[in-house]
Amino acid sequence: MGQLRRLAVLWALAGAIVGQALARPATAPQASGEIVGKVSDAGGAGLPGVSVVVHPLDGAALPAVLTAADGTYRVASVSRGIYRVEFTLAGFSDVVRRGLVVLQGERFELNATLQRLDAATAGATRDQAAAVQTSGGLQSGEVLVRLETALGNIDMAVDAARAPLTAANFLKYVDAGLYNGGRFHRVTRPDNYTPAPPDRPMMEIIQGGINPARRSEGFGPIPLERTNVTGLLHRAGTVSMARGTAADTATSDIFILLDDQPSLDFGGKRFEDGQGGAAFGRVVAGLDVVRRIQQQPVQTPPRQQSLAEPVIILKAYRATK
Repeated sequence: MGQLRRLAVLWALAGAIVGQALARPATAPQASGEIVGKVSDAGGAGLPGVSVVVHPLDGAALPAVLTAADGTYRVASVSRGIYRVEFTLAGFSDVVRRGLVVLQGERFELNATLQRLDAATAGATRDQAAAVQTSGGLQSGEVLVRLETALGNIDMAVDAARAPLTAANFLKYVDAGLYNGGRFHRVTRPDNYTPAPPDRPMMEIIQGGINPARRSEGFGPIPLERTNVTGLLHRAGTVSMARGTAADTATSDIFILLDDQPSLDFGGKRFEDGQGGAAFGRVVAGLDVVRRIQQQPVQTPPRQQSLAEPVIILKAYRATK
């Protein structure tokens, strides 16, 4: 009898709990999201005291936050929108991530790696530091690749640290000798490109790929490394992978920019999906050769972006200065 009474009491309690749960109103969805992550040095150690500032596409920046002792940070109350995030710490190069899309109630994880500046750079202004990062000297994690073309050499710093998947893919083709006998075949410039602003403004590039006779030896498409993750933006001198309509379609064609193209960064609309391209390196010598290739004669419409005579890539290889 006592056991039956205990079961009855438990049953009554369970019913009361279920009744309360059913009567409780549904939790309203979060009105805003947050951006969280960790800032580290080149060795992977967390950096404390890094200033993290979030800028919306329109409007004033959110209040700055500082990273904790382990390098982690959290920016709360981030409304739905597109943002730019700046990471700054004295003695280190600044890092800027553009085109972050935060949805309603979303928790967006964004990590960053800051490079320590050397003595010559440590006292420079922010603009001077940026100039050092885009100079001809190799930075930590970059691999030098030389393209010998019929019109001169192009030296590229391939960023294996910040764009590891894309860099590894490109270097795999280089090491296999598949760019030997390749060609630059497409150029865009004011006389052969019709801009369609604001999504597709004027763009000046050269595009090339592997030896056509060895295309069957190529590798499969790779996942897109977005610029909001790598921090490598599409500026004059940037080397990026050519992709199709779908994001994860890049294989072996590359293009080199001769102007700044935010439309190719994540959030830009040159690609309708807004995912942008995969920047993975920069020209450190031979930008004049790139311009020379861009100015070569082109075919007649509708193939006015194709070179009349492709510029041959005689040889591509890892180089040392």
